[in-house]
This record gives sequence, C-alpha cells and structure tokens, in this order.
Amino acid sequence: MEKNQEKQKSIQVSMEAIIANIRNSRNQLITSVMTDDGIKIFIETHFDSFEISRVKSEFLKRDLKELQNSQLDLVHYAALIRLMKEQNKEIPIENYPLFMEELKTVFKKYGF
Repeated sequence: MEKNQEKQKSIQVSMEAIIANIRNSRNQLITSVMTDDGIKIFIETHFDSFEISRVKSEFLKRDLKELQNSQLDLVHYAALIRLMKEQNKEIPIENYPLFMEELKTVFKKYGF
C-alpha cells in the first residue's frame, strides 16, 4: 500500500514540475514581450503592423501582466502536458505555438 502511495506522489510531483515548467516558460516569453520594444517586435512579426499608440501599448502591458499572474489554462496546454508526461522529461518549449496563441489572443483584443 505504501509503495502505491509513493508512486502516486512521484507522478503528482512530476505533473506539478511539468506545469511549473510550462508556466515559467510562458511567463518568460510574456516578460520579453512586455517592453515597448517587445510589443513593437511582436506586432511587426505576427501582425504585419508597425505602429501602436502609447495608450494601446499601456493597455497591452496591463493585460500581459494579468496573463502572467493568472493560473495556467490546463485545457489549453493539455496536449503539451500530455507530451511531456509521456516522454517523462522536460521538452524545450521556448516559443511553443500554444504560447503564441495565448499572446495573440491578447493582442487581437486591441485590433491586431
């Protein structure tokens, strides 16, 4: 019985580590985008737009900060979580498409 509980605990810790890894990677990306230059580069790269008003930029920064402080959407990241769990290791996930989707949703809110 104890062995079974230990196995469940190690799986749970593993899942927690996976979720923490994804959240940290997402938050690092958000931090890199949250600067004036980061926002400009993001809209140039993903939306073929080259201008942004100061007001929109400030609202974007606020929304990006809220996203960064929010809980990870486990449904949105389910495929990545499952992949990392199946491979039982951390996968390099910088600029993972799901991160970009989440960021683009915030930017689209402001007409990009």
